Amino acid sequence: MNLTGLTEKQVTEKIQQGKVNQASYKNQNTIKKIIFRNSFTVFNFVNLILAFMIFIVGSYKNLLFIFIAIANTLISIVNEIRAKKTVDKMRLVAEQKPTVIRDGKPFQVDQDKIVEGDLLVYSLGDQIIVDSQIEEGVIEVNESFITGEQDNIEKHPGDKLISGSFIVSGTCKATAIAVGTASQLNKIEASAHTIKTADSKLFKLMNNIVKYISYSLIPIGILLFLARLRLPNITTELAVTSTVASLINMIPEGLILLTSSVLALATIRLSQRQVLVQDLYSIETLARVDCIALDKTGTLTTGKMTVKDIIPIEPHNKNALENALKLILSTDTANNATSIALKQKLLKSTKFEPTEQIIETFPFSSDRKYSGVKTNQATYLMGALEFITKDKKLLELEKQQPANYRVISVVKDDQLLGFALLEDELRNDAKNIIDYFYKNDVNVKIISGDNLATVQKIAEQTGVKNADRAVDLSTLKTPDYNKLVQEYTIFTRVKPTEKKRLIKALKKQGNTVAMTGDGVNDILAMKEADVSISIGEGSDAARRASKLVLLNSGFESVPSIIDEGRQSINNLERSTTLFLAKTVYASILAVLFIFIPFKAPFESPVEMSLLNFACIGFPGLILALEHNTERIKNRFAKNILEYSVPVGLTISIAMLTLATLAHFGIFEQSELPTIAIFVTFAIDFALIYWISKPLNPLRTSLLVVIVGIMIGAFLIPFTHNFFDFIFLTKNGFFITVIAIAISIFIFEIFKHLMKKVSTHLFDQTKI
Repeated sequence: MNLTGLTEKQVTEKIQQGKVNQASYKNQNTIKKIIFRNSFTVFNFVNLILAFMIFIVGSYKNLLFIFIAIANTLISIVNEIRAKKTVDKMRLVAEQKPTVIRDGKPFQVDQDKIVEGDLLVYSLGDQIIVDSQIEEGVIEVNESFITGEQDNIEKHPGDKLISGSFIVSGTCKATAIAVGTASQLNKIEASAHTIKTADSKLFKLMNNIVKYISYSLIPIGILLFLARLRLPNITTELAVTSTVASLINMIPEGLILLTSSVLALATIRLSQRQVLVQDLYSIETLARVDCIALDKTGTLTTGKMTVKDIIPIEPHNKNALENALKLILSTDTANNATSIALKQKLLKSTKFEPTEQIIETFPFSSDRKYSGVKTNQATYLMGALEFITKDKKLLELEKQQPANYRVISVVKDDQLLGFALLEDELRNDAKNIIDYFYKNDVNVKIISGDNLATVQKIAEQTGVKNADRAVDLSTLKTPDYNKLVQEYTIFTRVKPTEKKRLIKALKKQGNTVAMTGDGVNDILAMKEADVSISIGEGSDAARRASKLVLLNSGFESVPSIIDEGRQSINNLERSTTLFLAKTVYASILAVLFIFIPFKAPFESPVEMSLLNFACIGFPGLILALEHNTERIKNRFAKNILEYSVPVGLTISIAMLTLATLAHFGIFEQSELPTIAIFVTFAIDFALIYWISKPLNPLRTSLLVVIVGIMIGAFLIPFTHNFFDFIFLTKNGFFITVIAIAISIFIFEIFKHLMKKVSTHLFDQTKI
């Protein structure tokens, strides 16, 4: 057995042979892929075809829309690349640097520097990076990420370790037997091509919009063009430009690009608070969180502990108690908060020489909740007493210890030697953070592996409501998790699989659940939660399992994370309303004018470019970036339906009416495009006003600027001619005013009706 590892010469040879761990499919969001994904979209493809049609007929000024599309694409690409570079830098800080032994010396290397044959050192909380074979040591691993099985598996020398699994107990040395694309984890990820599709309501909604609009553009475009050619006195150029104008209107230009940009900017802002976002769409989920499950350690407490007292059962046996603790600690490799505090107390100042021969060790695990050793004379265990013995008399002795301490019981064979009392260090800001959750309608649940009295005391000190509603899960034989989450706030002596079931039950009750954790005992629950947050100083496996990592381990970042999520979704909700309102009325009008032999209100794309900028692009961008951390009061699709559809229907009726009046000579047909633009603008302006309420200085300024843009475009000679405006006759002006007044009235009626419809449709969903 070679436990000195490879030589530097052997490492160099392996690298030259390509046997190095350089393949990772977890973060393949390269700059090239970002550019490709944002550039080669369905909408950009459609825009190019439409631009080509305009170019062929020589109406060059109507090509303005293609430059807007290019600008949108470039903005999105720049924002995503900025976000990627920020995340990549932070990942380097967060990423585990495994320990390898080379030339007999241990040192840390980057993951992509591991070569086949390297000797690695794994310990509690580590994730297996490459397929390995154990050379020395006994460990327990959880392979649920790979096999789906939740049970821990004991591994001995000669056994294989699958990359992607994580260590829940023990320490070992193992040889890397498959690296890069040959490792099991990379094979699985390569076959999936990418990270699994985000479980995002926003993402799915946007994709459905793209899909259905894309399906309809080609047939509608062909039929609309043919219908235009049948009109009297129509030229091919005018038929093409009016068809393109209708189709461009149907495209929610920049909607998906705006969405990705907003989320990318949120990622950058969170990075400034030392928060690593590993899943872009988890920012959306944060906005919906209404329940947060906290593991006491690392959240309410700092994760550090101090030994307050060591109490023997018999006063004269204190040396025996301390020696038993030293014996167990001398073989302990867990390095969790408890063992670190005890080692500092008992082993730091004295060199311990065991007087008994150690035969076997029992590393700490979250399931067992104890660690220990077996010697040639006895078996020594330390941990939670209820997991070591069922003796009721001994358990009563443990319950008599002070409630505000973590009690570690020490047992020699069946004899209780005594207790070590440890105290958690509370976070200074824990109470303020708990207050934040309650003020923002986020319910708090405490899920901990510690004893009930200790957790309850800390919960009371930090202001957790209903701290008296606590339950020790180790006392329940067949717990009903759905009932438990309704009745209790605090859950103690919880095993990893039980944590997962509690999270699942909370979700089943209709909650959007965030889970925080720092150790391997939290991983199963974190994977089950809607959004998971890990502490930077926690285990590597916990960081990898989470969607957000607090690199500075500061729990005070969590409120700002939730605020960021709310800002993103609240603002995107308003911006999306603007984009989809245009899509609704454009689609209705495009279909109607296939069958109605009237001149269409909008004859050229350049007219729509002005409206798209003034009423959609510009206000959409401003509203999307505004500071807004209010709790989401309504549902995403419900809000869109309440505003986009009424506006779409109102504009459709208005445009159809104006086209009919112009056709029958009520006003000059040459005035139709100008009247149509200002009536549409007025209805869009009403929508912007409603979604901007309550008004503040920024939103009021936005409304003033929008009006200024339209007035300027009409009055400035160059823009007046460029956008094909004409000065209206008295009759045309009168028609415009009447049309605006009636349209606003109709909009209010539709808004009222759609509110009732949307409430009925979405009363069972949280989209």
